[in-house]
Amino acid sequence: MPPETPGRPPLARDACTDDVFPVNVRVGPPKVRPHVVAASGRPETALGADDLVTSFLVVWQPSPPPPPLWVRFLREAPFGTRLVRASDLHWDGKYLSIELLDEKDIEAYAAQMAQWVDYANTEIAHCPKSPAALALKAAQKRAEEIENRLRR
Repeated sequence: MPPETPGRPPLARDACTDDVFPVNVRVGPPKVRPHVVAASGRPETALGADDLVTSFLVVWQPSPPPPPLWVRFLREAPFGTRLVRASDLHWDGKYLSIELLDEKDIEAYAAQMAQWVDYANTEIAHCPKSPAALALKAAQKRAEEIENRLRR
């Protein structure tokens, strides 16, 4: 297992324990809400159409509400594109969301969401729970700590 990058949280797979249970979360089509604001540096009086910026808040509501580990798996999905990544999604405990400027980006995220949900459902269902898997995970962590101490 590669050493953890400083400042980066451990992978979701490392949080799997015996008390993790599979869930089958579903996410339907998103709700899209416009957000219009004045362009930065512009006076708020006498604004014209060219002085305003429109973005869209794109929101999905998972059902049933997923556990935090499921959300971590979803955000770590190893596929998408350079511009359409699950890691860019925000989670507030009830909704997955992202603010986007372009309709093509909204469509790209909406198209990718089903695959990210399937990935998270599959990953949480396959969390290693056996005593041997948990012991191996603990031993890997100890080995990494030893390597880090020996590098100093």
